[in-house]
Amino acid sequence: MKRIRTTGRFERRLAAFAKRHPELLDAVEVAIDSLARGESLTSLRAHRLHGDLAGCYAARIGSAYRLIFIIEDDAVGLIDIGTHDEVYR
Repeated sequence: MKRIRTTGRFERRLAAFAKRHPELLDAVEVAIDSLARGESLTSLRAHRLHGDLAGCYAARIGSAYRLIFIIEDDAVGLIDIGTHDEVYR
């Protein structure tokens, strides 16, 4: 099982996301648990990012939201969460 690491930015964005979308918190938890267990990225509808976010991945949370993360040997780093437009600026 991989460790989950977060950034201060992610913690702040997750708190704001939780206030705006409490109905999606279960989906966020499922996604993070799947990442920690090292499950297939296709189950999260995740894909590798390019450009400024090269080296990162994005997983869908519902249809309009994204969870941005990196995969390391023994950990998953959670970077950002929000709408498509918010996380890709």
